[in-house]
Amino acid sequence: MESRYYDPEIETASRDKLRRLQEKKLKAIVQHAWDRSPFYRKKFEEANVTPDQIKSRDDISRLPFTTKEDLRKDQQEFPPWGSMLTLPIEECQRIHMTSGTTGQALRVVDTAEDWSKFCHAHARMLYAYGIRKTDMVMPAFGFGPFIGFWATYYAAEEIGCTLLATGGFKTQQRVNTLVAYPITAMGCTPSYAIYMAEEAKKMGIDLRKDAQIRITWHTGEPGGGIPSVVKKIEEALGCKAFDFIGSTEIGPWGFNCEFQSGLTHINDDWALAEVLDFDTDEPVGPGQTGELVLTNLERRANPFLRYRTRDIVTVADRTCPCGRTLFCLEGSVLGRLDDMKKVRGIIVYPSRIEEIVREFKEMDEFQIVFTRVHDLDEIIVKIDPVAELARGSYPGFQNKVEKALQVGLGIRASVEIMEHGTLPRWDHKAKRIVDERKDVPF
Repeated sequence: MESRYYDPEIETASRDKLRRLQEKKLKAIVQHAWDRSPFYRKKFEEANVTPDQIKSRDDISRLPFTTKEDLRKDQQEFPPWGSMLTLPIEECQRIHMTSGTTGQALRVVDTAEDWSKFCHAHARMLYAYGIRKTDMVMPAFGFGPFIGFWATYYAAEEIGCTLLATGGFKTQQRVNTLVAYPITAMGCTPSYAIYMAEEAKKMGIDLRKDAQIRITWHTGEPGGGIPSVVKKIEEALGCKAFDFIGSTEIGPWGFNCEFQSGLTHINDDWALAEVLDFDTDEPVGPGQTGELVLTNLERRANPFLRYRTRDIVTVADRTCPCGRTLFCLEGSVLGRLDDMKKVRGIIVYPSRIEEIVREFKEMDEFQIVFTRVHDLDEIIVKIDPVAELARGSYPGFQNKVEKALQVGLGIRASVEIMEHGTLPRWDHKAKRIVDERKDVPF
C-alpha cells in the first residue's frame, strides 16, 4: 500500500526525536553563521551571545532577531549580496529575489546543496496534497526571479511527474493547454486560478468538464488559506485546492494535506518555528495567536536565524487525522502585521475582507481602498462583478455585501459596484490594497 508520507521518518517522528534533530541542526547553523557571516558575527556580538551558549532549542531566545529591514540595509551597505553571505558567490548556484511588494527586493543566494534540500522540502508538500509520479503538472506562471515557482518545477520533477511548463504563455494559451493535454495538477496564485476559469468561460470552456485537473496548489497570496477562496477555486476547476506557504527568505515551510483539516503542518526539519506574543516576544501556547518567527536549519549560503516573518498565526491545539506529528498551526497565516490597518479605532485585516467578499458568486474581482473623508477613516471595497450580473441587480448586490462586511468586520465599509472588467487581473501577487491616507499608525 502506498504511503501517504514522502518522508515518513520525519513526518511521523516523535516530538522528542524532532526536537533532538532541530537542536543538532540549530547548533550547527549558528556555529556556521558565527564562523562565516560577518552580518551574524556582528549581531551576535551586539547581543553578547556566542555559539557555545546555544545548547538546546530553548536557548534560541538568546539569539537576536533578524528582520527584512536588517537585510535590506545590509545589502545596501554591502552590495549586491550583503555581508550575510557566508560563501564566495562562485561557490553558489542560484540567485532569487523577493517580490519587493513591501519595499526594495532582497537577493537570496543558495548553494547546489541548499537548493536540493529546498526542493526536497517542497516535494514533500506536493506529495502531501496527493501529487504522484503519474501526474502531469502545469506550472502556470512566468519563470522570473521569484523562488516559489522554480522550486515547484524541480519538486514535481523530483517526485517523477511529467512537467509541461507554460512560462511564456498567455492565459488563453494556458486554458487551451489544460484542455488539449491530460494535465492533472497545476500550481499558480489563487487569483490566477480564478481568473483562468473566468477566461475559459468566455472561451466557451468549462474547466470542470473539459479539463482533467484534480489538484491545484497556491502560493504568493493568502487566498490559498481562505476557505471561501479555496471553495471558489474548487468549484471553478473541479479539483481539490491546497495552500502552499513559504517565502524567499525561509523557503517552503508550511502546508496543508489531503485531509484538508484546517491545519498547517510545518517542516520541522527544515525550519524551527516560534510563535511569539506581539508585546512581550514570549512564546504563546496552544490556541493562542502571535507572530511567527522562523529559523531556517538547512540553508548555508544565506542562513536566516530568528527571522521575523510578520505573519500572524495561531498555534494548533489539536492533531490532524493524517497522522503527521509535525508542529501545526490552526488554519493558515491569518494576516500580516505589515498589512494590518487601523480604521476608526478598529484593527482590520485585508485578508478578512477578501474572505467575506469571496463568499459572493456575483463577485469577479475586488479592490480595497483605505481613505479619509472629512477627517474620518473610511473603507471602500470596489467590486468588479461577473459579466452576467444585470445592472438592475447592482443596488441589491451592493447592499448585501455592505451588510456582510458590517457583520464580519464590526465596522462599516462602503461598497462600489464597478463595470465588469474595470479592475486589473493578476497572474502573480495581486495588488488589491490601496491606502490613500497619510500619517496613520498602521
